[in-house]
Amino acid sequence: MIFLDVPFKEKDQAKQLGARWDARCKRWYVPSGLSENIALFNQWLPDTISEQSVTSQTNLMSSFPSSHHNEHNPSHEAKGITLSVLLQKVQGVLRQGFPGATWVVAEIANLNKRRGHVYLELTESNEQGQTLAHCRAMIWQRQAVTLLQRFEKDTGSVLAAGQKVLLLMEVSFHEQYGFSMVVQDIDSSYTLGDIEKNLSTIRKQLILEKCYDKNKQLTLPSDYFRVAVIAPPDAAGLGDFRADANQLQALNLCEFKYFYSAFQGDAVQQEMLAAFQAVSALHHSKPFDVLVIIRGGGAKLDLNMLNTYSLAHLVCEAKLPVITGIGHERDTTILDEVANQRFDTPSKVIGHIRHEIFQQAQAALTHWKQIKHSSLLSLKQLEQNLAQLNQTITYKSQQLVTRYKHELEPLQQHIKRFGGEVVSSNKRALNETENRIATQLHHKIALKKLELEQLNLKSKEGTKRVLQQNRQQINQWMALILSSGPKTQLSRGFSIAKKADSQKPITSAKEALKAQRLQLEFIDGAVYVKVDTQKGLL
Repeated sequence: MIFLDVPFKEKDQAKQLGARWDARCKRWYVPSGLSENIALFNQWLPDTISEQSVTSQTNLMSSFPSSHHNEHNPSHEAKGITLSVLLQKVQGVLRQGFPGATWVVAEIANLNKRRGHVYLELTESNEQGQTLAHCRAMIWQRQAVTLLQRFEKDTGSVLAAGQKVLLLMEVSFHEQYGFSMVVQDIDSSYTLGDIEKNLSTIRKQLILEKCYDKNKQLTLPSDYFRVAVIAPPDAAGLGDFRADANQLQALNLCEFKYFYSAFQGDAVQQEMLAAFQAVSALHHSKPFDVLVIIRGGGAKLDLNMLNTYSLAHLVCEAKLPVITGIGHERDTTILDEVANQRFDTPSKVIGHIRHEIFQQAQAALTHWKQIKHSSLLSLKQLEQNLAQLNQTITYKSQQLVTRYKHELEPLQQHIKRFGGEVVSSNKRALNETENRIATQLHHKIALKKLELEQLNLKSKEGTKRVLQQNRQQINQWMALILSSGPKTQLSRGFSIAKKADSQKPITSAKEALKAQRLQLEFIDGAVYVKVDTQKGLL
């Protein structure tokens, strides 16, 4: 192992060239794989390099007895070596081949803690998910607390299964406990760098598709009436959010609709997609003002499940402005980057919504007060104007009345004088007309009297003439009537049949058959006859 004298300010440069840190010696060293390129580290090489540090790796099998020797020495083969000797030789070979610690990239498949020690199962897989390597590793109790606390402080997350890590490990082999890897250091920056690399890839893809800032171009509402919320169920952050949201909803100021999804684990993609689809469906029927995505505080690496292209694309293409409140101030996900607005915690999100609602309410109250005040001022001004107008109208009216009185007095005198003249003239005209009418009427009446006298004479003469004519005609009618009487008829040879008892004339044979006796009256007397009802009159 070749140790280097690297100043603290040049450690990043040495690390980039491949130098590694030995936690036990507290020095940087050149890994065995870079021994041939030792010139890269000339500026940090000490003046004298120990022979042990530049010795190349020995052949791993050189110390084992070969089968060729056993074939030529049957007695040695029969005797053999003990298992402990064999394993000790293996241990020696490994110590020679790996004299110092080595930085290893691996993924933690499992992690357990017992009696202060940390036991790891490390694995390596290809892109198809096939396992290429697998081994056990451990962190001794004396280093576990320091390494784990530093990793958690740097990454914001505890060391856990599923994380990809860069470990400084020492190869260890014990004749009783077998092969293992002892972790001496953990490079937190590698784990964070892997996350940042993933974020950079997603960011570039979204920018290439021209949707990275698409949601930011949507305008946040100035007031909130209906809010969609996506959050993990039973999360502490959701409880803090709902504490204030329920008050706003109880006051009918804002309606909150909740959609639940996992924020870590294998179900994140599927449940988050389902939540977005549910929000979109309800938004078409009854629109939301904004979509809120919240999650309480947690480990930084736990948020890594949200750093996926599919979720980021959902936020970019959302038809609603998206507000996020995921994690703490130092935790940022790709969803925070592409959202319309980001807050540190769910409490700050609901605080923003509450503030906007209250601000709008206060603005409305202020406007109402301004309107009321302006209305009162306008009303007062109008009242003053009306009072002034009333005074002006009254004054002007009095002036007009006075002026018209002065103007009307001469007119009144003129009218009286002119009226008197007109009346006198009309009286004279009426008298003349009356006299003329009286004269004309007198002549007309005299004429009409003359005409009436003549008509009266004509009427008398006509009446006499008509009376004479009517008298002559009556006489003729009386003579005719008298000549048509019963006696006249009897004298002509006719007779009158009467009932013997009642002297009533009989006018038909049927009636005569009913009577027993008849009286036949002649011009010179009457004859009584008996009626034969069988043969007729006898």
